[in-house]
Parts: sequence; structure tokens; C-alpha cells
Amino acid sequence: MASASPRLLLILAALLLLTPAPGSAKAAAQNALQEMMGAPPSPDFAPPPGQNPFKEPLRRSAPHINFSEAPLRLSGRWGDPPGFKPLPMTGRQGPSSPRAPQILAPEVSPPAPTRNSTANMPTQAAPASGNASTGRNALSLSDMIGQMIMVGCNDSDLRENDPLLASIQSGRVGNIILFAGGMPDGSKHAASSGQLRLLTARLQKAAPRPLFIAVVQEGGRVQALSPERGFEGGPAAAVLGRSDPDATRQTARRMGLEMAAMGINFDFAPVADLAINPLNPAIGAMQRSFSTDPNLAAAHAAAFGEGLVQAGVTPCLKHFPGRGSAAEANPGDLPDISATWQPAELIPFQKAILAGWVGAVMPGHLYHRGLDALRPASLSAHVLNGLLRGKLGFAGVIVSDDMHAGALARSYSLEERILFAVEAGVDIVLFGNTGRTPDVSADAIHAVLLRLVQQGRISPARIAQSFERISRLKQRFAVWTP
Repeated sequence: MASASPRLLLILAALLLLTPAPGSAKAAAQNALQEMMGAPPSPDFAPPPGQNPFKEPLRRSAPHINFSEAPLRLSGRWGDPPGFKPLPMTGRQGPSSPRAPQILAPEVSPPAPTRNSTANMPTQAAPASGNASTGRNALSLSDMIGQMIMVGCNDSDLRENDPLLASIQSGRVGNIILFAGGMPDGSKHAASSGQLRLLTARLQKAAPRPLFIAVVQEGGRVQALSPERGFEGGPAAAVLGRSDPDATRQTARRMGLEMAAMGINFDFAPVADLAINPLNPAIGAMQRSFSTDPNLAAAHAAAFGEGLVQAGVTPCLKHFPGRGSAAEANPGDLPDISATWQPAELIPFQKAILAGWVGAVMPGHLYHRGLDALRPASLSAHVLNGLLRGKLGFAGVIVSDDMHAGALARSYSLEERILFAVEAGVDIVLFGNTGRTPDVSADAIHAVLLRLVQQGRISPARIAQSFERISRLKQRFAVWTP
């Protein structure tokens, strides 16, 4: 018995070393796998007794964020994560109700850029005015509204009488997104590099002012210019996250140069979400997150953005305030992160903003009842004007996620989606699938925005505010000449 004791102690020590720490990514994955096989989840893995937060509806109250003049603090069971330094409210206070029509951007002075920062241009929000201009030439209200619209191009070989070309030529749309796969009519934008270069050149030639021409080029399984289509592309974020941030920067620069050579100047990347739920079908399962560690994810997201900037391509940080913990939503529902979201998910966004993020930010179509009891983040003045701009100090361009999303369209009319988004602080409304719903064309979106201003539901100053943010970004990345 005495000789067996050391072996027994060694076995017990090995078992302890192999047991994942509670709350770690490994523990999360293990619990998810256990639940799939019918085993009860570990009591250390977040849910209250009898509830799986990744698969069951919310049955407890969400943490509440108080928009006061105090620094950002979350009450509830999570508290502030290690390394999270709260920011004071230095600008205008966030709205006191979900719908706040005349909210101005907070007057936030950007912090000094750090080493390797992409902050080479001013990011402070310009004061809104009814007579905004880009230097010498003032633009009309219709022109400014056009700059706030991004739509999908549904045909890689546009005809001379194509309605989209007419909308671009008239200034009623100022931004285009291209997709890798076939659209409803069977066209494929990225069929060849030559075809893509011709398309982007033709779009820019038709525009009275430079367009943002965007793609989703994250790498891995989410990239419009993929190796399968004859492009070099890049690895998934999860792969890059296992290397050094300098390697991520170089990879993103190479990807950006390939995009720029195709006439693309805007990339809906990088993803700043944390891989908290490994079974999340939109993030974790697709390897779109750099890490479960917020500081590591922040370092790689910033490096990816810097690489794109070095190539002359606009980066876009997404999906604010973080969707990495979300479970698979029921068909027709938007993801609800109220019970699973953690304050650590703000860290990649906060660090990028503190470092002088010069790109855009995209909010997610996500419900968080502790942030806004009524509306998803993408339509919430609490989340965008209150948290992103007021608390975190972001004064740049906010681009919506696709406003054609089925679950969003089923809950809100076209007019409501546009009105609530602009009220909340969105600068560019994105409608990617205009070919699938012809009644939601570029001209129809423009007409709704114009009518909302004419009715007094959106002020001309609010339009001018977004226009000035967009024009500053285009001066940097789209060769906008004042």
C-alpha cells in the first residue's frame, strides 16, 4: 500500500492538470459537448440551475447598464473583467428612452495615438450644421443622403440603362457592396479578377463623388475574394489568432493590397467578437473570432485593421457590442445575448478606440435587454449614441449590418428600420440584397430618408452630421477631394 501511494498521487495530480479551469474556453467547449450528449452542464459555467443560456430562452433578468455621468459600470453577476478600465462620460449623455430623435454625437476628444496606431487623421465628430460641405463646394440635402446609403450590386455586367447606374450617377447612392457568390439572378461579382476590376472602375466612373466599394473579406470561410475563385485570400481569424499580431498585420496588408488592386476600398473586417460560445453558428463555429481572450482578440483585431489601412482599405470593426456568446437563434428571430453577454466583450472595441481607430464600426442585429429593452443594438440609441459614442468615445462612421436581414424586416417596416437606425447614430445604412426585393431599391431607400427629413422626423443637421463623418473617412480611403 505504501508503494502504491506515490503512483496514486501522481495520477490525481495529472487529473487535476487536465481538468479545464471554470470559465475557460476549454471548459466552455467541454460543457457544450457534454450538453449535446445529454450530460448536465458544470455548475461553474454561468447558467442558473436548470437553464442552458445557449439553448433556452432568457429566464432571469439581464445586467442593467446605467447611462449616467458616472464611468461605465455594469451591475449584475459579471462585474468588470480584469484589465477593463471604465471610461467617463465626456460627451452628451446617452438618451433616456429607446427613441431619441435629435441626439447629437458626443463631443469626445480622441486620445493620443499609440505606437503602431492607425490614427493619422482627426476622429473628433464635426459639429452638425444644415449647410455641410466638404471644403469649397456645399452639397444638397439629397446628395448628403445619398452618401448615407450602401446597396448591393446585383449584376457583374451592368447595362447602360441599369437603375443602379442611374442612382449612382444622380448621387442618390454613394456606396456599393459586392458579394462573392451568385445573387438571385445568378451573377457572380468575383468570377475573375479582370471582370471585377472592370466592374469597380465602371461604378466609380458613374459616380459624381468617390464610392466606398466594399466586400466582406475576413479570411477563411468568410471572404469574397477566395482561393476557390482565383484570389489569394487569407486564413481564418481563429488561425491568425494563434500567431503573433505582427503576422496578422502583414497578412491583412497583403489581403488589402489584393482588394485595392481590384478597386475595392472598404472591407467589413475584422471581427472583434470573442469566441465565448464555441458552438455559435455565426462566430465560433465559423472560426471568425481571433480568440476567447479579450486582450488577445483586441491585439489581433487592431493589427488586422492596421494592415488594411497600410494597403489603403477601410477596416470595419464588428459586431458591436459583441455576438460571440450568442446561441443559435430560432428561425425568424434575432439573436438574444441578454443572458450570455459578458462585459469583457467590449474590450476589443474599447482598446481599438483608445488607440485611435480610424475605420468604421458595425453594430450587430442583437438583442441585449440590459442595454435596450425594446430594440436590437443596430437600432438602439442606448447602444450606439449612449454606449459606443458616449461611453467609449467613438466619433467615426457607424455602418449598419444588412438591413435586409429577414428577422429585422419582419419586426420593422422599411421606414422604421431607416428611422430608428439614423436616430440611433448609424451613418451608413446597408441594404445588401436589393435585387431580391426590387421594391427596396436604392431610390426607394433614398426617398424614405428624404421624406423623413421633410416631415421633420430627422433633422437636416443630423444628416449633415453623418455626411461630415463619411466625407472625412472618404478623404482618407476613397480619394475624396474637397
